Amino acid sequence: MMLRVFAVLLCALLLTSNFSLSAALPSASGRLLKGLVSESPDSIITATIAVDARYDAINEVVAAQLPAAVPLSGPAVQGSWDELGIASVVGVQLAAIPGTDAFLLMERPSGRHPDRLHYNAGWYDVANRTFTNVYCATSLENAAHSYTQNGTLLVLAGHKPQSIYPEGRYGIRVFNMANNSLDDVSQLQYGHWLATATQLPNGRIIVMSDSPDPVSPSSAGVTDLENPFYEIWDPESPKAPTLIRKLDPRFIAKPNKYFYYPINYVLPTGDLFVWCNTFGQIIDPMSGAVKVDALPAWWAVAPGLMSAYPWGSTSVMLQLTPHNNYTPEVVVFGGQLDRAWINTTAADVALRLRIDMDNGTTGYSFGAGWAAEKMPYPRMLGDSVLLPNGDVIVINGAQAGLMGDAAAGNVAMSNEPALWPVLYDPDAPPGSRFTRLNGTQIPRLLHSTAGLTTNGSIFVAGCDRCDNYWSTSPVSRSPWSFPEYRLEQFHPPVTFNTTHKPTILGSPDKVAMQEVFQVTYSLPVEAGSATVVTSASLVAPSSATHTRGMHQRVVGLEVVDNSHADAHTNGVRTVVLRGPPNANVAPPGMYMLFLMVDKVYSTAAWVTVKP
Repeated sequence: MMLRVFAVLLCALLLTSNFSLSAALPSASGRLLKGLVSESPDSIITATIAVDARYDAINEVVAAQLPAAVPLSGPAVQGSWDELGIASVVGVQLAAIPGTDAFLLMERPSGRHPDRLHYNAGWYDVANRTFTNVYCATSLENAAHSYTQNGTLLVLAGHKPQSIYPEGRYGIRVFNMANNSLDDVSQLQYGHWLATATQLPNGRIIVMSDSPDPVSPSSAGVTDLENPFYEIWDPESPKAPTLIRKLDPRFIAKPNKYFYYPINYVLPTGDLFVWCNTFGQIIDPMSGAVKVDALPAWWAVAPGLMSAYPWGSTSVMLQLTPHNNYTPEVVVFGGQLDRAWINTTAADVALRLRIDMDNGTTGYSFGAGWAAEKMPYPRMLGDSVLLPNGDVIVINGAQAGLMGDAAAGNVAMSNEPALWPVLYDPDAPPGSRFTRLNGTQIPRLLHSTAGLTTNGSIFVAGCDRCDNYWSTSPVSRSPWSFPEYRLEQFHPPVTFNTTHKPTILGSPDKVAMQEVFQVTYSLPVEAGSATVVTSASLVAPSSATHTRGMHQRVVGLEVVDNSHADAHTNGVRTVVLRGPPNANVAPPGMYMLFLMVDKVYSTAAWVTVKP
């Protein structure tokens, strides 16, 4: 009883004083709160020792050492932040609108909208700093997003009835910008939430997650289909029934438990990389056939680390380029231990896996498996954004806790906001890949999002559990209590290099696979006549929620000819590029085309990659 009283008093202290539990208590006792609330004293001691031992093991295994910390400095070195204004919905989910510099934002009903209206979606124009409400008839929280080959934005699945919004877990919706609406065009066979949507090279869309009762196959009387499974929808035949494919039950075997927002990437073979928590496979997405029965495990280098709900890691598949023979590498940033609670420090480890495609067709190999690197900060609930030059910005999130609404007494599940983004350079030597960047004072905890804009900056939104957390750093708390409607823009350091920044003057609207095409551009006078564009990339529109960038993809293009770029007239230069090698490398659709001088990139031009 005394333990429970102590827990309540401790929570009250945290909420009233920004008190740091991890700073105030020793390492072991700093992770007792879960036990104090729900476990016996003996189990508290056992669990605490086990958790701390595994955390120590992670740090022992990571051989790479971080460089000495450098003081925060100017924007050209460590980036800068702008506050854009406010939206009237919380950016729980974010999807770029192809052909524009705008983002669709979606939320669960927050009830405290600045405009006092009751929409659950809206779009924000970054260039003009304007917000427009969007009508949707169904519940959108925990939905998935993807795109058709012509660039139509899709929102699939959703949530059970909430507030004024009816059942949304069966939904297949298209964004209608002309009418400011999300229009229902079809339905999934079973209800999905916390689902990952993936566009396949043939244009079909996968929706993958658990299907909860009462909208699961079992609740519909289906006896031969159980979780986990996925559905395949064909936008070319929108009313046709979806295809159903089973997944391996090991995805939800202990310790995994949940199959929410799996990490999915289409590989350059057309196969699908699927990972959730501690288990993964490579499958043929159309047939469901297993190509790799079990991907390498990572607990040998990161004992106890979990990646999906409620542990909250974020991930990317690194840029695919001709120079690396389009060899995929997956990086998972941060996360949490399987026995963590609201005051457990998040993981400060990044895990990287190279996937070698033997003969490019049937076989795969993985070298030494997952390689671990130490990050500058612990982080869970973060977002990772691929830049056009192949670098990664890891942003948002918390340094302690779990994903979730609240613990007992309405205490926040995620705490110690991670206010400082970091830059990850995948080409740098191990131990020097991370750079600490300038921070914000607006916490982005549960239900925060980030996406790439056409000028290469990062649009940041969301957080609807932004109260009752503790922080040892100065923060600007939400004026609306739990929901956060303020929007920000982070400018990575490279965007301040204006001396070598290309400007695209002309590019084709459409490009076929392997098509050779020209792009005209200019460079600042200071760059000199000998400076030329050295590379180009296609960047898929951002689609983010719950730490997952579902549609994120960067594909480097072959530079066929830049030798005559210095023979320019009136400052106009030309670079000759070749389109992607095939649809497996770049699934057809709309992309942002960027030109680069070394790592300095232009503002993008939208281009459609044809099937």
